[in-house]
Amino acid sequence: MNPWLYSIPLVSALIGWIFNRVVYQQFLNNYLPARKNSIVALLGEKAEQLLPFSKIEEKIGDPALVEKAMPMIESHIDEFLTVKLPQEIPMLAMFVGNKTTDKIKEVFITQLRALFPKVMGTIVKDFKTNLNIRQSVTDEFAKIDITALLKEKLSGTSKKFAMAGLLLGLLIGLLNLLLFYILA
Repeated sequence: MNPWLYSIPLVSALIGWIFNRVVYQQFLNNYLPARKNSIVALLGEKAEQLLPFSKIEEKIGDPALVEKAMPMIESHIDEFLTVKLPQEIPMLAMFVGNKTTDKIKEVFITQLRALFPKVMGTIVKDFKTNLNIRQSVTDEFAKIDITALLKEKLSGTSKKFAMAGLLLGLLIGLLNLLLFYILA
């Protein structure tokens, strides 16, 4: 058997390593930049699905959310009625006592409990109408250099990919050498 046949596994390993390096570089430098617009459009489309405004509207209208916000709202109303109102309108403060301020506070809280979900729902609807999630995401991703980002994030993976090509080439070379040995 020719001694040069023993170089088959090494040559196959080298070919596997080079092939995987070339494929990886082609993928990063040619394939991804050429497909960037379609990738960005797909990400924009998926962003709309990931941010369902109907669920946000539903959550904002949840009475539990309103109840969670009520202690903060009540403290602001208390401060308004006991501190700010007498400062701004001193004449009114002379005629309004604790019972009156408590009643005003109770009316405000009742009205806010009814009004809060409607106002927040309107804000979310306006936000949905005015904010085009698909276009915003598309614009932001269009600014990103995908190739540079992936090179940075996948540097270890590229080495593993090249090593996988080397090992696969070595394995194929060893199998070829074994076949030559058996058949010769």
